[in-house]
Amino acid sequence: MKKKKTSKGKKKLLYGGVGVFSSVLLVYLFLSFYYNNHFYNNTMINGIDTSNMTVNQAEDAINAQVKSYILTLEERSGLSDQIYGENIDLHTTFDGSIKDLLVEQNGFAWTTYLFKSHEFKISTMIEYDKSLLKTYFDRLKCFDKSNVVEPVNAHISEYRNNGYEIIPEDPGAKVIKDKLYKAIKKSITSSEPSLSLEKAGCYEEPKIDSQYPELAKALKDMNKIAGTKITYEFGDATELLDGNQISKWLFVDDDCTVKLDANGVKEYVDYIGKTYNSFGRVRTFQTSYGDILEIKGGDYGWWLNRTTEVFELTQLILDGEQLIREPVYFQTAQKYGPDDIGDTYVEVNLTAQHLFFYKEGSLILESDFVSGNLSKNYGTPTGTYPIQYRENDATLKGEDYSTPVKYWMPFNVNIGFHDAPWRKKFGKDIYLTKGSHGCINMPPAAAKKMFENIKRGVAVVVYELEGTESYDIEEDKSMIETTPPQ
Repeated sequence: MKKKKTSKGKKKLLYGGVGVFSSVLLVYLFLSFYYNNHFYNNTMINGIDTSNMTVNQAEDAINAQVKSYILTLEERSGLSDQIYGENIDLHTTFDGSIKDLLVEQNGFAWTTYLFKSHEFKISTMIEYDKSLLKTYFDRLKCFDKSNVVEPVNAHISEYRNNGYEIIPEDPGAKVIKDKLYKAIKKSITSSEPSLSLEKAGCYEEPKIDSQYPELAKALKDMNKIAGTKITYEFGDATELLDGNQISKWLFVDDDCTVKLDANGVKEYVDYIGKTYNSFGRVRTFQTSYGDILEIKGGDYGWWLNRTTEVFELTQLILDGEQLIREPVYFQTAQKYGPDDIGDTYVEVNLTAQHLFFYKEGSLILESDFVSGNLSKNYGTPTGTYPIQYRENDATLKGEDYSTPVKYWMPFNVNIGFHDAPWRKKFGKDIYLTKGSHGCINMPPAAAKKMFENIKRGVAVVVYELEGTESYDIEEDKSMIETTPPQ
């Protein structure tokens, strides 16, 4: 009985073992067959979980992730854009490498690697529809006119009370289109999640920044020039030339070189000349007889040498000088203002053949004289003139004469005051028929006194004043008509 029971037990054990083995064998065979065309569990391909997937399923999974790809563009001014993979038909092409990977996997015993993690990196080709990408590219916010900001170079500010300063550059927001397009294509094919346009250098940048050495030099030069202060004094009137005006003449060229507008300086000097020149002015003059006359003609007065003044003033400005300046004149007057004659002058009344010499407001000389011969058309011109110079022992020469004089004081080219010792009489009607060649002939003593007290630049006012004749008018008119020329 015991042997019989033992035999039955062994049979059951045998049958049980066979059953387990058969089951394991079936599972093994099933798994071997299954993983012949499926990837092992815990397999990652290019970051995608392809556990238990066929090649087609793995390709679809990889493509699904590619289609869900989003490229975010980080732009200036807080803007951003997204390019969606599905909108540009983004997909992956396989060159058989994923199939090769499965073959490679099957070279290993699944029983060894089934419960391990496997990560594989295969070479794939990311492709997209170029025309679709171009369409979405052209619609990016950064290309909208309202978002395009031109870059601005660092530059020198407008002139202010404290001078000039450097205004920093403004990078703006203007995209270099071709460069951005290439950067986007590279990001897409590399599956980059974002693209910073700033870091990729896709913006046009200012050519000059605030650290540009030439710009710093230009700033220094401009502040030096604008620091100029030139004060002109014209009697009670003054003209101040400083940075407020000079800044209008300054500019910086493309090479950051400071330029001074020559026309601006010239126009300013022209203004000075027009405002304060009195050369040839019609003057209101009160005679010693009490009459007020309008004196026309002559070359007395302030006469600015504009060419020289422009040159010298330009140099002062470029050097940043601060000073009180008198302009360069061809000729000066006794004083500034409406009455530029002052209180030292010679008053010559041709009608009365009489003159008055005032020095510092006091009458120091009064004398008759003989002026230009009217019968020979040598009449002395009227007007206001300056004494040109004084000369002792001069010889006056003309076409038909050569006359030595002791005191010579010209005021109108070759017309002037001088002594006439050959004359015994002066004044009255002598000039009508026996006058000079235009000069004012004076008694030697009077000429001497004038010579000793007069100086270059003193005004000589020559006029005619009806009613001040010192002779019989009718009688002398007859004399002019009947006396033959001499």
